[in-house]
Amino acid sequence: MYNKRTWLNSESCDSTGSIVAFDGKVTDSKKEYEQRFLEIADCRNKVRLHKTSDDTNEDFLTKMKLIKSEIEQFINHLENI
Repeated sequence: MYNKRTWLNSESCDSTGSIVAFDGKVTDSKKEYEQRFLEIADCRNKVRLHKTSDDTNEDFLTKMKLIKSEIEQFINHLENI
């Protein structure tokens, strides 16, 4: 199981922002099942990218790597303007 929340803003900031990464089993009222997602949130919006039943583990990992690559490219751009 993996379950981690990272706050993106300092404690002195009035705005909220977080990243939640989860991989593990969850239970609803009837059954236990696997859940895997990455959630990025700020004070107004939230995006949750999750492994769907159509995704293989490799498909989901490929999505995460693509997101990582795009974020790194954007950071590089911002650092050079």
